[in-house]
Amino acid sequence: MDKFFLGNAWELLEEVSNDEDKKEYGLYDIFYYISTKIFDYRLEKGLSQKQLAEILGITQAMVSKLESGEYNPTVEQLWKVSRKLGWSMKVLLEDSESKATHLWDNVEIQELSEGSKLFTELGLIGA
Repeated sequence: MDKFFLGNAWELLEEVSNDEDKKEYGLYDIFYYISTKIFDYRLEKGLSQKQLAEILGITQAMVSKLESGEYNPTVEQLWKVSRKLGWSMKVLLEDSESKATHLWDNVEIQELSEGSKLFTELGLIGA
């Protein structure tokens, strides 16, 4: 049997995707961030989905959908979740052609003036 090399999935997506698809991947990244943030919180606190549901005032099924990314919560719902879990919520909307913004890992670095930088955690829900 011949062996074959399976290339980098991200490179393949880049090759076969059009601009609209690429924009949609950005939306999926947001859903992924939200779901992993909630999932990680639950695990760090040693909570079951049912216990987290009680804290949030929602059903266990809804916690499951939030953690799996199956549910797309509204901004208001995210705000309520963040308040109940003791998080601050930040929404960053800016021009996509902002020349002074660089992305590095999960940190946004904005150059405010020469030699001065502001580090802000990326994401819809801040820790």
